[in-house]
Amino acid sequence: MSRVYTSLPSPVSGVTKFKMTARDVYAEDHIYEIFYDLANQDIKDLMDISYMTGQRPVDVVGITKHQIHDGILHIHQQKTGKKQRFQIVGQLKEIIDRRLENTEKPFLFQNKHGNKLERQVLSYRFKELRELALSKYPELEREIKKVQFRDLRAKSATDLYLLKGAETAQTQLGHTDAKMTKRYIRRDKIIMPLKR
Repeated sequence: MSRVYTSLPSPVSGVTKFKMTARDVYAEDHIYEIFYDLANQDIKDLMDISYMTGQRPVDVVGITKHQIHDGILHIHQQKTGKKQRFQIVGQLKEIIDRRLENTEKPFLFQNKHGNKLERQVLSYRFKELRELALSKYPELEREIKKVQFRDLRAKSATDLYLLKGAETAQTQLGHTDAKMTKRYIRRDKIIMPLKR
């Protein structure tokens, strides 16, 4: 069987590629506090753990008691397979201890039936929280409307970068490439003006 190629022009010639722009949302502290103050305890705990660890939402909702041993929270990142270990101290310890104390189930975060809280359910609950924030603070609509739960990872990376540098942020996010971490850093360091 012979393969015959056409002499006609390609039907896709001249079609421009759809260019995606990188997400650039950073939840400023006052916006984060609005969400936090209006959230129920489950969402507050999810926000805290997500911010403290800098992990993706899917990895945070998937935490089980089997990942917690020897004073360390072991996270196997679903997207990249990278293994992260976080010392369980301070506020992270308080949250984990409280959540484990109140359940017999293996999941740290559960739905109303006691099963694992799914990522989509978290997105829906955060959307409801965003709508509540918009109703209470209409003057901040532009800032509030942009924020999604996944932006807490970028907030964590940015704040860690501003405090301790890019290398620390890269390690916490589990990136092997510094360029990837730069995409999550949404603010530059503050520049001091020269004195005259």
